[in-house]
Amino acid sequence: MLVLALACHATSDGVRRAPSDPEEPSTSSTTSSSSTCPDGPGSACDPFPIAAFPYEDTRDTRDSPHVAVDTYGCATDIDESGPEWWYTFTIGHRGTVVATIDEVDGDEVDVDVHLLGSADPDDCLDRDHVAVAAVLEPGTYRIVVDTWVDDAGVAQAGPYTLTVSYTALAGGPCATVPTDVRMFWTACDPSIADCRAEGGEIVLATPTVGPVVKEAHVVTDADGFGGSWPISLTDGIDRHYAESEAATGYVMDRTEPWAPAGEGGSEYGQGATGAVLPVVAEAFYVNMYWRDRPDAGTRMIVRNPANGRAVVAAAGYETGPGANDAIGGVTEEIHDWLGTAHRDDLELGFAADPTLPYGPIDCE
Repeated sequence: MLVLALACHATSDGVRRAPSDPEEPSTSSTTSSSSTCPDGPGSACDPFPIAAFPYEDTRDTRDSPHVAVDTYGCATDIDESGPEWWYTFTIGHRGTVVATIDEVDGDEVDVDVHLLGSADPDDCLDRDHVAVAAVLEPGTYRIVVDTWVDDAGVAQAGPYTLTVSYTALAGGPCATVPTDVRMFWTACDPSIADCRAEGGEIVLATPTVGPVVKEAHVVTDADGFGGSWPISLTDGIDRHYAESEAATGYVMDRTEPWAPAGEGGSEYGQGATGAVLPVVAEAFYVNMYWRDRPDAGTRMIVRNPANGRAVVAAAGYETGPGANDAIGGVTEEIHDWLGTAHRDDLELGFAADPTLPYGPIDCE
């Protein structure tokens, strides 16, 4: 089933839209409403405008007179009743927004970042101690940096630097098709913004942004095991590295071993389908914990929203990871090209062009 991907407000036609969809797409811009807001700048009714990306702002929640919100819809059990600062931005094109704050362990400051679909704190799309990321439809949104209050009732207020980036979703060769994926998860983790419960099932709307794990290698048709499997995590792995480099032309210091044995009765290096993979597809494979595994070789676009680098990945050969706090997994080759590491945030989406060659792609 194909639908528009991001959830902000559900409408009668089933399409999930932002609170405000501009008729004419534009670059990010907004204006202050201070003339009508009695609460002053940085409040819910007069948020600081984010007029351009990338954006950076340094403040201190101890300086804020605003304590309008105690809890947010995406984390109702977390006490955020300390002082807060509000921001707003408008995007005219569907894209990825990443907002981060500089969290320092042990400094007795605990402020959190929240992404809202409107001025309503129950309309919380994502929240985190350090970073939030989401694929957003055109519209106006809020970011709130709020102060956590501990069990003793002490607000952990203090300084922070907020950084916000926006990357329009690519058209052309990197265009993606909004697609709902039924997941094996039993619940949505609050950190995954595009996850929802629907009809007794858990659904992840793609393209989506979230943590992506680094996966181990699986046996290919060039590895020469003759219908058998490796007998250890490293049996024949150097030969596999050489075959992969020769077939793909991608040069890097490969270090990951074979996939471990025992998962679902599997052998070392055996994927979820039980078959050996084409060598190029194995170098650039992607998995998710999907109930409906796509056809083997289905193209997905894996993109680093921080730098715009992208890879055409092979889906349908593997399933996992099982934990609901990661949206998927990719090979060490993909992480290497994107400049990311295990569990860094990446964007996963199904490619509009099903004929793209696997490997790094220039989205421009």
